[in-house]
Amino acid sequence: MRLHVKRKISKITRLVFHRRCLLLVLFVSTFSMISVFYLVQWNIICLNIDIETRLNTLCVEYNEGKAFGRLCEPLCNNGEISALSCEPMHKGKFAVFTALWNNSLIVIKSHRVKSEYIPLQWIASNSSEVFPNYQELVEMVTQSMLANFGVQKENLMNHLYPFLVDYHNDVSRELMINLWQLSQDNEYVTLMINQHSHLFPKILSSCGTFYAVEYAKPISRLNIYSDRLEDFVSRVRQAKLMLELLEELQTSFVDPIHICDVKLEHFGLLNGRQVLLDADTVFPKAVVDRSIADGRECWKHSDCDLFDCRSLCNKVLNVCDTPTVNNNLQTVCQKVFLDSGLLISRHLPPATSRLLRDCANPNFSQGRQIAPVQFHYQLANFLNEFLNVVSSPKSR
Repeated sequence: MRLHVKRKISKITRLVFHRRCLLLVLFVSTFSMISVFYLVQWNIICLNIDIETRLNTLCVEYNEGKAFGRLCEPLCNNGEISALSCEPMHKGKFAVFTALWNNSLIVIKSHRVKSEYIPLQWIASNSSEVFPNYQELVEMVTQSMLANFGVQKENLMNHLYPFLVDYHNDVSRELMINLWQLSQDNEYVTLMINQHSHLFPKILSSCGTFYAVEYAKPISRLNIYSDRLEDFVSRVRQAKLMLELLEELQTSFVDPIHICDVKLEHFGLLNGRQVLLDADTVFPKAVVDRSIADGRECWKHSDCDLFDCRSLCNKVLNVCDTPTVNNNLQTVCQKVFLDSGLLISRHLPPATSRLLRDCANPNFSQGRQIAPVQFHYQLANFLNEFLNVVSSPKSR
């Protein structure tokens, strides 16, 4: 009798154990599938099949006369562009992928699906659709550039759309829709109005809302997690180039340029210089100030922020009325040098570690103060001295 009871208890125990294992496996599998779904949706990971689907749609539009640009033929018909490979870690973009164009590596981007653009047409009182003529479109684009980018240029349309000049003698409604959609792509506009600058990759051509840019190697592919001296030296070199980039953004433009979404993967190397790989949230200071001090309601300081461009909430009136209170140096010290680990190392002297912490959090302000210019000079001096020491014959 006792033996029978023991066997029954043992059987029940095994059943409970197996059931728990099955539930655990189901939970882990479901969680993994949901995680992968959202990672793909947010473009944190990507699949090459998505590229093929999106390009097929683009090429159908091109062949139907609904997409325009000098990139269309090599992308869709004559086979000049090949070896497509999607690029992960691009949350917020519809498509980012690398390709070979005449054996040169390029990056092809598109900001959003067509349904997400503000339409060119509007609805009249009789419920009919009204489209602007070309001159009205020019005025719409001109006002948009002034309000959103602080840009005023003669021959603005030629500056913004040099790859579409072949079509300017035959301006169709579909072409105007294409131009209007590109004007809403912050990165496209920023790169086009800064084609003269070595701080950004150059746009090579466009097709519909897709455009090709020079390939720059992301510095996020450095060995961040190794503390070997040679790996840290490589990171110090990149930090030095980053400080040089920040100085040029501050001094080479009429209005200093703010990077409002700072991530290590947004910086890359091109022709021995560091460039900004992601220009979605790169704006002149006046544009950032107008955006964050717009008088909207707030209850905490972060309600007034534009990503990493930070402001203060007026706690008396509960409105956002303060211009940008931090700067690029503060954000880079916090999010790249410290949080991403670019300058975290046992090889870093304690005094420089303190300097980095002060730069990331000036006066314990939670990152809501400007990092003073002397921090820039002190960090640059340390990086230069460190590189000189490790490159000297005595250190080998």
